[in-house]
Amino acid sequence: MSRFVVSRILQAAFIVFFIAVSVFLILRLSAGDPARIRAPVFARPDVIEQYRRDFGTDRPIPVQLASFFAGAARGDLGNSFRFQAPVTSLIAEALPKTLLLAAAALAISLTVSVILGSLAALRPRSIWGWLSSALAAFGQAAPVFWFGVILVLFFSITLRWLPSGGFAGPSSLILPAIAVSLSILPTQLRVLRASMEATLKQDFIRTARAFGLKERRIVFVYALRNACLPLITVIGVDIGYLLGGVIVAEVVFNFPGIGELALVALNARDYPLIQGITIVTATTFVIINLLIDLLYGRIDPRIRLEQP
Repeated sequence: MSRFVVSRILQAAFIVFFIAVSVFLILRLSAGDPARIRAPVFARPDVIEQYRRDFGTDRPIPVQLASFFAGAARGDLGNSFRFQAPVTSLIAEALPKTLLLAAAALAISLTVSVILGSLAALRPRSIWGWLSSALAAFGQAAPVFWFGVILVLFFSITLRWLPSGGFAGPSSLILPAIAVSLSILPTQLRVLRASMEATLKQDFIRTARAFGLKERRIVFVYALRNACLPLITVIGVDIGYLLGGVIVAEVVFNFPGIGELALVALNARDYPLIQGITIVTATTFVIINLLIDLLYGRIDPRIRLEQP
């Protein structure tokens, strides 16, 4: 176990380092000059040069890169050009809201996929099987921004049941969480249904039925536990789509999270803030995938995480 964890941590560190360097170089080679963006329209050259010195963009790129990693090692991701505030504090304020939205969306998609997928596997020719296929097809075809607009038009403008945007409490999470959950639901639903159908045909399920165990216990305890392994694998992959969907939903619903902060940073060519958001998001993705790998052994003891 320990060797596996150490190996995964080293891989994760390398991935985060590679992403940080790539983003650093791409931003400075392809984006505009933040000094000209922040300076007045008819600013003199010496004023623009002063902005560059203030931002640190007047130094060679290798020096900027070394300075960035030296600060990151201390937990200092620099100061935002746009907000003139520490990047760490800006991310710390927005990240919990984004994680809360992502967790709510994941909870919705898992609940629907487990319940509907199990019922569809038990009765594939019933209304549950048809509903499972229809919902998966709709989720695959409907983009997050379009579905989010539809939800706002119906539940906020027409019915006036829920807020259309912002963050004013738990009710503000409902619409964006539903919109984001639809982006990851189709894969989870199909995988859980197929895995459950295969598990219900296994010998240990027939043995459990022969011993007279209740069907509910057989399905939702024995069969579901074994059928969840492929679903957990899919969740690890879906985390990337989930974070992408959350960013889009935050823009649509004016949700004050990482997505909205990233949009402001991109428009302002705010290098430190874009770098910080990218690194934190990538680190979150890597950590979640590491935890999912470790979870395999808890669900199925036959899986050995120890390297041979």
